[in-house]
Amino acid sequence: MKSIYQFTKFRSATYNQSLQYLEQTQFDPNNTTAILMLNLGGPNSYQEISPFLIRFFEDTTVIRIPFGLGPYIARLRGPAKINKQYEKIGGFSPLFKWTMVQGFLMNKPKGSGFLPAFRYGLPLQEDAIEYAFEKTEGRIQKFLLFSQYPQYSCSTGGNAIRNAIELLQQYKTIQPKLEVSVIDQWHKNKFYITAMATLLNNKIKSQNLDPKDTIILFTAHSLPADFVWDGEKYPYYIYESCQLVIDNLKNMGISVHFDLSYQSKVGLNKWLRPATHHALSQYIKNSKFKNILISPMGFTSDHLETLYELDIQLMDDLKKDIESNKKNVIRCDSLNDHPQFIAALSDLVTQGLANKKCSSKRERCIDCKFEQCDIVNKHDL
Repeated sequence: MKSIYQFTKFRSATYNQSLQYLEQTQFDPNNTTAILMLNLGGPNSYQEISPFLIRFFEDTTVIRIPFGLGPYIARLRGPAKINKQYEKIGGFSPLFKWTMVQGFLMNKPKGSGFLPAFRYGLPLQEDAIEYAFEKTEGRIQKFLLFSQYPQYSCSTGGNAIRNAIELLQQYKTIQPKLEVSVIDQWHKNKFYITAMATLLNNKIKSQNLDPKDTIILFTAHSLPADFVWDGEKYPYYIYESCQLVIDNLKNMGISVHFDLSYQSKVGLNKWLRPATHHALSQYIKNSKFKNILISPMGFTSDHLETLYELDIQLMDDLKKDIESNKKNVIRCDSLNDHPQFIAALSDLVTQGLANKKCSSKRERCIDCKFEQCDIVNKHDL
């Protein structure tokens, strides 16, 4: 049995704030494996909005804002803009809620439990890791770093995994035999693809949409274009998932056209295009399709980007064009707790725990600008 003090010395300043969320997981003190569900996170209350934004904008591996202006922009952007957006979807991000639902529903082998572990929102990664050690009094032997981003990007899933590995390294001094496995990409998982296709199939049938008059507009989270110029493969993974979903729909008896767009651009730099707003506007004004079915791609649950950006902002901006052109614009449901998606999570956990070594060692992008990316290749976990 390890002395609790050995672990509490690693406690962060946010540990007590994260504790209220981590205790909701009912993590068993006898567990020897912790499944960390890695995601970006979101504010769970108005009070958490500014700290969340500051953490996000301080991370230069995601948002490349020059001259150290990230935290300054976050302090201005929070009260002025983001608070109002969260007000319109209930005052908080539902990402923690859906992570909890998914974690409880997915199959977990005996002796393992899940913990939400977020990069910028509570509960933070460092607090989830600390909690696992303290809760089990040092019995924890293995961590499964489970990226909740199906399509790998060094700025999202890669970022979360690098940070978690760096945090876990410090615990090696008191737990030398600590094991780490990684699930860093699953954009072709058969259950995931089936879940996406089933949601679209259900929406097409429930709305009586004629496939010949319908186009599916997939919308994925955008990425700064210079990431792709440096060698980032994210847009190719996104497109591959889209094509697999369309193929799956065809097997269900539905042949339909599709296109891909990108949303949630931040700042003035060039990001991936076409932007979802522009793409939808063009299909409303200049296409033969009567029905435009918007499908979030790469998002595993509802949050600000779906509930506000798509359902409110996008629809409000284009309302007049939709009405004047007599188009039918519908948003497909998010994955949330869909049974096939839960099957995907369960399948991935089974595969991930079978790996005895960290499986995330990959080549850096050809023109990678960040030395942090080498963490996944040089660690000794």
